[in-house]
Amino acid sequence: MRDKDKGGAGRRTAWVSGAGNVAVPLFGAALAAVLIATLWSSAGPGILLALIAPVVTSLFGSVRVVVGESGVLIRMGYLGWPRRHVPFADIDKAERDDISALSMGGWGYRVRGRTTAYLVRSGESLALNLRNGRRVVITCRDAATGASLINDYLAARR
Repeated sequence: MRDKDKGGAGRRTAWVSGAGNVAVPLFGAALAAVLIATLWSSAGPGILLALIAPVVTSLFGSVRVVVGESGVLIRMGYLGWPRRHVPFADIDKAERDDISALSMGGWGYRVRGRTTAYLVRSGESLALNLRNGRRVVITCRDAATGASLINDYLAARR
């Protein structure tokens, strides 16, 4: 990357974005309430499942993407799992895209065909076209800026 793109000699450029969806934890809470109501008579495993449901769904209620000198880091949920690092050597190009969660089978970590998606909502997303023909899509804000920075890093490495 050229010095003027990095903000001056010796400076590093990074981009951080992400997205959240309050509907996912709310869905988990509603699911828990329904499970508790329907399984109240058989307390044991039903109650345990009802208490775990909101925790599990809240783990996938957000996604964060970081573009830095080593590549792209994707972390999902409040605990940062699943986590994936995509080095620049694996990326052919990046672009802003719009994705529908419905087209991928819903929210969360999804794999459909040659696309792996980290979805917490439909709409604006960062798409990484990998050299092996696969595609990684992450829902986030200001995806065009992230794609531009990735493509600048790629151009500097070539």
